[in-house]
Amino acid sequence: MAVGGQSRTLALSDFETAELLSCYGLDVVAFRTVTDEDEAVAAADELGYPVAVKATGERWRHRPDLGGVRLDMADASAVRVAYRNLAAASGEPLLHVQRMAVKGIGCVVRVQDDPSFGSLISFGLAGVISDLLGDRAYRVLPLTEDEAAQLIDAPKAAPLLSGYRNAVPVNKKALIDLVQRISALAEDIADIREISCEPVLASADGAQITDARVRIGPEPTKADLGPRRLR
Repeated sequence: MAVGGQSRTLALSDFETAELLSCYGLDVVAFRTVTDEDEAVAAADELGYPVAVKATGERWRHRPDLGGVRLDMADASAVRVAYRNLAAASGEPLLHVQRMAVKGIGCVVRVQDDPSFGSLISFGLAGVISDLLGDRAYRVLPLTEDEAAQLIDAPKAAPLLSGYRNAVPVNKKALIDLVQRISALAEDIADIREISCEPVLASADGAQITDARVRIGPEPTKADLGPRRLR
């Protein structure tokens, strides 16, 4: 809807986002929402140890400096302690308990509106340094397989994905497939204003989405706000 001449967007819930992504073969690592210690332990028992316990508030997401995630919780006692600490620190009893993903290199894939180019998809490595330096590559949707591969290789930090200094290379085919599926989702559903998958953990075994956000709303006006340049 439009309010005061501006479009209003709506954020899907975490479960709605996961369900939407799953329609395109994009699976978010299994998680449960919990509101107390007993629910946290029950969720961990169901998902299987080890698990991660995460704060859910917007300011806590993707902010490792705030300590909003506890990884590799191996038993019920560890889950209880993690729940108590995170609920107290964040001031929010609603937390996520998530199955541990295969460890890998954190990546960020986003789709967002641009007033000149329409919907753009971006790719970069996760982390404070990449954010600070703006080390992101951008392409206009939709993407071919070759364009998806070029997008992944474009950031300055991309050599880390290819086995820099004898590290194990990640499965780039899995990353390319993931980027193309996100591209298809954004192209098919005109009401999508933003998709953010962060982090996507890339490893030799594949690429796993550990957190995702989707915002929907009416298409923005096409007014050109000035020259733009793709990096």
